[in-house]
Amino acid sequence: MILYRYIIKEHIFPFLVSLSIIVFLFVMQQMVVLLDRIISKGLDPAVVLEIFIIQLGWIIALAIPMAILTATLWCFGRMSGDNEITSIKASGQSLSPLMIPVFSAAAVMAVMLVFFNDLILPDANHRTANLLSDISRTKPAAFIEPGILIRDFTGYTIYTEDVDSRTGVMKGIKIFTDVAEQDPSTTVADSGMVRMTPDEKYLELTLYNGESHNISRKNPEEYFVGKFHKQVICIQNVDTKFQRTTSDYRSDREKSSSMMLTDVAELKKSNNQFISEYNQLLDSVSLRVSKFDSLSQALSDSVSQIDTAEIDTSFQAWAARLDADGRGPTIDMRRHGDYLERLMRRIRSNDLLISEYMVEVHKKFAIPVACLIFVLIGAPLGIMAKRGGLTVGASYSVFFFIAYWAFLIGGETLADKLIISPAVAMWAGNVVIGICGIILTILMLRETTIRFDWLTSWWRGIAGKEQKLVRKLTNNWVFRIPGMLFWAPRWITRKFIRILPTYLISLFLSYVFGVLAAIIVIFVILDYISNLKRFEGVALINIALYYWYYLPWIIQITIPIVLLLASMFSIGKMAKQSELTAMKSSGINVRQLTLPLLFLGIVLSVATFYGGEKILPTANLLRRELTDNMKNPEASVKKMDGIKEFRRNFYYFGNSQTIFFFQEFSTVPQNARNVWRESFDNKQIIQRIQAEKMIYDSTGWRFVNGKIRDFSGPVPVMRNFDTLSDTVLTAVPAEMVARIKSKEEMSYWELRSYIDAAKKRGEKVNKYMGELEFKIALPFMNFIVILLGIAITARTGRKGGAVLFGIGLALMFSYWLISRFAIVFAQNGHLPTLLGAWIGNIIFFVIGLALYRKAAR
Repeated sequence: MILYRYIIKEHIFPFLVSLSIIVFLFVMQQMVVLLDRIISKGLDPAVVLEIFIIQLGWIIALAIPMAILTATLWCFGRMSGDNEITSIKASGQSLSPLMIPVFSAAAVMAVMLVFFNDLILPDANHRTANLLSDISRTKPAAFIEPGILIRDFTGYTIYTEDVDSRTGVMKGIKIFTDVAEQDPSTTVADSGMVRMTPDEKYLELTLYNGESHNISRKNPEEYFVGKFHKQVICIQNVDTKFQRTTSDYRSDREKSSSMMLTDVAELKKSNNQFISEYNQLLDSVSLRVSKFDSLSQALSDSVSQIDTAEIDTSFQAWAARLDADGRGPTIDMRRHGDYLERLMRRIRSNDLLISEYMVEVHKKFAIPVACLIFVLIGAPLGIMAKRGGLTVGASYSVFFFIAYWAFLIGGETLADKLIISPAVAMWAGNVVIGICGIILTILMLRETTIRFDWLTSWWRGIAGKEQKLVRKLTNNWVFRIPGMLFWAPRWITRKFIRILPTYLISLFLSYVFGVLAAIIVIFVILDYISNLKRFEGVALINIALYYWYYLPWIIQITIPIVLLLASMFSIGKMAKQSELTAMKSSGINVRQLTLPLLFLGIVLSVATFYGGEKILPTANLLRRELTDNMKNPEASVKKMDGIKEFRRNFYYFGNSQTIFFFQEFSTVPQNARNVWRESFDNKQIIQRIQAEKMIYDSTGWRFVNGKIRDFSGPVPVMRNFDTLSDTVLTAVPAEMVARIKSKEEMSYWELRSYIDAAKKRGEKVNKYMGELEFKIALPFMNFIVILLGIAITARTGRKGGAVLFGIGLALMFSYWLISRFAIVFAQNGHLPTLLGAWIGNIIFFVIGLALYRKAAR
């Protein structure tokens, strides 16, 4: 029993670490999918957190079997590598009983997972579906923001130069009205107040010291100007509240097994009724066909006994007998045929639903049983490999993850198409992997080890045969250049920063490459498994290109956790091997040792920013283009010389005091219809130009067939014109509406230019400002995590790598969540964008600096 308790105890930490990593990667993936959908909704932070907490249900259900496999490989591999398995065998203990405690724990976990999948997860999925549906119906909050054209209120467009959010005081107000059955107008005011009515149904704007300009809809020649000291405008408010609803409808993943089995029974009963109707209709059709045969035979006998001239009369008599019931026989038969087809479609539709439900029923039990199957794989494989640790566990787990999930998702696809039965679809993976586990267990009991010595011997044999040639080639100076280039950085660093910092940096970089490769592999596998249906029928080369273009984004997102773990592992190894103690005894402190590593962190931050500017936007663009044409490799994205776009009711700021309105705006051809331009001076309109058209050519913009009204003098002046060159608007049409790339496909400067153009269109830019600030904040995170890794590890001393890994993972998880949620809240207007982008860095930089100062003493 002591041995059993020891084995269970040794599995707990690897299981928790593995589960945390898998959940962390799934959460990051979900953030990418969900954050853009909720950024503009102005949701309460508690609702955003609730979305991700509920999502943990299905994530944990999938992650537990994976974590069990990795933990079993990790633990038994470590025990075998530390010769604990050898000691157990020497005491006369067989290896097979070692699997009993783990198998028992996995069985308990499987039973709990069955109840979780059947009773808790469906309700969680149902709540998630309702919540996301409610969010999708929620309109973005209509805030009165300075410098932005607010077009959320029907018939009104509001612009203010300044707004005090606490008092509601506004300055530099412009309101453009276009309400049905009212004359369009422009109202300008020096100042004003905004407040919500008590029932929150109306927005009350009180304007001071301004004027209003109206144009008659019926007679465009009539133009009215009215000045006021105070004017009150009531505007109907938009419904921006997030309202929870409860829908009784549940999809297959939102139902328990009993619910789905009840639905299957109803569908089968319905199918039996359809089949009965089908058979009865077939019998009726068969009788009618028999009647046709008998009548046609009678007609044939009668025709053979009469003259040819009487054939027409005989046919008419036959047709009259055939149609004795008053219905056209051919029409009746077509109706029967159509009804038979409808019955067949209903039966097939029900069969598809039955298959989908039964797939989900079997899945609720097949995935928990995988916990037991993976123990059969992990225990013997770990013992025979004679190596442990996270790297070994993750490495061996990768193949079985791919195999199992390929069986599961591929089987589900085939079952949904009625190609194979749901039971075979869901249990085939368990059967195949289980057989592999039994084989591995037999090999373990026979004390077979898994080694790759044959590969090493084969390579050495080849190298030995060509030894003379290799030596001759390596002696050539040309072949020495790569080695010299590889060792040059180390030689240079030794000259400038001495041996110990160089040793630390080399150790750090080795961990960086190793951990980064492992995380990339796990991330790609999880993403591929999650998108198997999307990749169905896609050429392998396109899938490989997709992940090649995806690689820069994966590296940018995961590099902070990689650098944190690498810094903790490298310092931790030096502490564990007493190198840190020996160094301190010789008079070298932590600050002297780690300053070069911190400088490397700054270099890596700059390199990450450069990659985000030069590599990542291009890679994201290529990935999007490939995704759009993934299933049609011959399709290519055609580059257009101009942006073809058409807009209605389009506002654009020529400068801070001039606004254009285009009822119809086109970039190809480059013109606009029903245009007006208004120029302002404080609280009044000093000029208004209205024209039928506005055309852009090599000379610039010009108005065609319009009127110009000048209000700058004591008396308004109006004159007509055929053409009038515009001296305010200098942007080409394509620049005015440019939306070529998404924000992920733009560099820092491209995004800044896009924001400037969006401001001229009067659009909200909080979402883009947050991303702009985060493009700088994210690279700086790389320096902070190295600082944190050094500070924490130097203070924890000789604690094991497992403890360091747990601390690092928890720290990075908190850092990442705080940073991502802060930027979302900033984009929703709950925080200033600059603070939202940098708050995570500020908090953890202060923590890291404080810990580093203590560690360096």
